[in-house]
Amino acid sequence: MEQITIYNGQRVKTLSYQEPVLLADLLTAQQLLLAMPCAGHHTCGKCKVQAYGALSPLSADEKRLLTIEEQLSNLRLACCTTILGGCTIRLEQPKTAPVQTGGFSINSGAGRSLFGTDGYVLAADIGTTTVAAYLLNLRGGEPVTASGLNAQAPYGADVISRIERCTQFGVKPLQQAILTQLDRLFQQLLIQEHLSPLAINGVVLAGNTVMLHLLDGLDPSGLAMAPYTPQSLFGVLCSARGLLQSLAPATEIYLAPCISAFVGGDITCALVACGLQPGDLLLDVGTNGEMALMTEEELLCCATAAGPAFEGANLQFGMVAADGAIERVCIQNQQPVCRVIGGKNAVGICGTGAISALAALLKAGLVDETGLLAEPYADGFPLSGQVLLTQADIRQLQLAKAAIAAGIDTLLHAGKLDLTQLRTVYLAGGFGSYIEPADACRIGLFPAELVDKIRPVGNAAGAGACLCARAEAVIEQAQQLAQRAVSLDLANSAYFNEQYIERMLFPM
Repeated sequence: MEQITIYNGQRVKTLSYQEPVLLADLLTAQQLLLAMPCAGHHTCGKCKVQAYGALSPLSADEKRLLTIEEQLSNLRLACCTTILGGCTIRLEQPKTAPVQTGGFSINSGAGRSLFGTDGYVLAADIGTTTVAAYLLNLRGGEPVTASGLNAQAPYGADVISRIERCTQFGVKPLQQAILTQLDRLFQQLLIQEHLSPLAINGVVLAGNTVMLHLLDGLDPSGLAMAPYTPQSLFGVLCSARGLLQSLAPATEIYLAPCISAFVGGDITCALVACGLQPGDLLLDVGTNGEMALMTEEELLCCATAAGPAFEGANLQFGMVAADGAIERVCIQNQQPVCRVIGGKNAVGICGTGAISALAALLKAGLVDETGLLAEPYADGFPLSGQVLLTQADIRQLQLAKAAIAAGIDTLLHAGKLDLTQLRTVYLAGGFGSYIEPADACRIGLFPAELVDKIRPVGNAAGAGACLCARAEAVIEQAQQLAQRAVSLDLANSAYFNEQYIERMLFPM
């Protein structure tokens, strides 16, 4: 029996294994977070770990995706490497962007909570990329927060990848991953505030429809194909028993109501946080691209398959908005000038940095309206150190921005509004907290006419979940919004498809 030792800054675990095992499967089984946007299909090259010992030889995919320097430094791709005997594995601590509140104040509730008038409540926004947790005192005060990359990341960067993994292996592994992460975040908050689990009266959980299915252990396969039928749209209470070990078994958990298969409880919570009025547009520009438009007559919603490019997941040097990520780029005399989070050397580029870089390249005439890089930069435009923005990265950003822009067009078309009639554009999500509106408009992500109407609001879904936890009246408001909202089916919309093709070009 051979020993496998795993380090993550310090020794994490020593395991004994007899049978060969894929390194990615081992790390996932041990609930050690590993970025694997391509869900193990050997295409992204993001699941890099340092490994020594009895391992399978370098595969063709590893030789293609790892540089010579990385190969000489014993870096391996976890999705390609099989453990054959005793070995040592060294992981980097996963980088996490801080939770952005966007200026929402939830210092006081709006009445009696569903969970009483005294004590504490927890809330969480389960994003496809990031999970944000909150601890609130029912008597008032701002919440205490904790966050982390979604522990389901090894199963793919987007909801479709995770549904496919459920089809292969069942829901249980993904459910266990998110429940264990919520337990860890909630325990962190309780310890930080010197509280017992018995002090928690209740919990509100928000997330898109797929995330809530996985949390509740429901089969999400009906969300992957027409007619896109969810097993539940939630808006229900359940107990922590059998779900969250960090809480007393009788603790009540409220799952926020979803609007449709792809417009989830996170958007419902964001709606109550923003308080949309006629002429207001809410955009959550993340992996799923959910959005809502309030008109005088109705509330219209839709979701576009933007993909994980704006989260940096499928860019060659993409990463979250944490230390070492390029977040702003300008080009002077054909040379890039980059601003890096933390002020250190660049190790990657986050979504907002990629948009900034693309906007700068367009302005400098180094990318044409079709998205083609100028000929001298066929291998990628060098930004800082070894970090490049590649032609493939630009194509991913192009697809994502076209999906968002066409979604906006379709909502306005359905609501019989034009751009001049929009009052405020609320830009939600971690990505929205950092984006420069002028850069987003320069690449055609948003119409240029909206540049002065954009208001970044941070994690509006998390803020809405907190408001629901503090006041039962807010929960009732969320349920009413979910029931009255009209969800547009973009997959069968000829207008959306026409706009999507048109929006593929960059404005010049």
